[in-house]
Amino acid sequence: MDKSLIRGRIQTIKNNYALAQFAIGLIAIQDSRERIDEVLSLLDAHPKTQFARYIEYVFEDYDLLKLAVDQFRNSVLRNCMKEIFEQVKLFGAETNQEQIIRTAPWYQFLRVIRNCLSHDMKLKFRRYDMKKLPISWSGLTIDASMQNSQIPMSGFLSHSKAVELIDEVIVHIDTKCV
Repeated sequence: MDKSLIRGRIQTIKNNYALAQFAIGLIAIQDSRERIDEVLSLLDAHPKTQFARYIEYVFEDYDLLKLAVDQFRNSVLRNCMKEIFEQVKLFGAETNQEQIIRTAPWYQFLRVIRNCLSHDMKLKFRRYDMKKLPISWSGLTIDASMQNSQIPMSGFLSHSKAVELIDEVIVHIDTKCV
């Protein structure tokens, strides 16, 4: 893997995150149900869209729709954070730049977040983690008091912070890696 490939993969992850946020915005507009019905009726004959009809029930109830959208938004965030960490770790290993990656100001923060999001959605610190705590990045701190708690999404790992983190990973690769 070379620098342009990892850079492209991370940009794709960021783009996917932005596209999902855009889709969420479209779902939230006033006449989204009618527009979705129009699109689905155009695609009814296509086998790849048949599975999607089941989700129409969430549009019947505003609270259910809000919950579904919030869960979707969080799912996209989780997947992006996990993918970025795994891609960057792989890049470091394949290019013998693990040390450059591991010493990035965001690395330990992203590593702990990734572990949490990949398992049971709770911060669980191993002995290794406890030695590293507290871990801070961009005004956010993960400390031992957070053991066995979920990562607070709003006010902590917000969507703007996620994009900031993605951007910092990109800058680090652009400026520190070969």
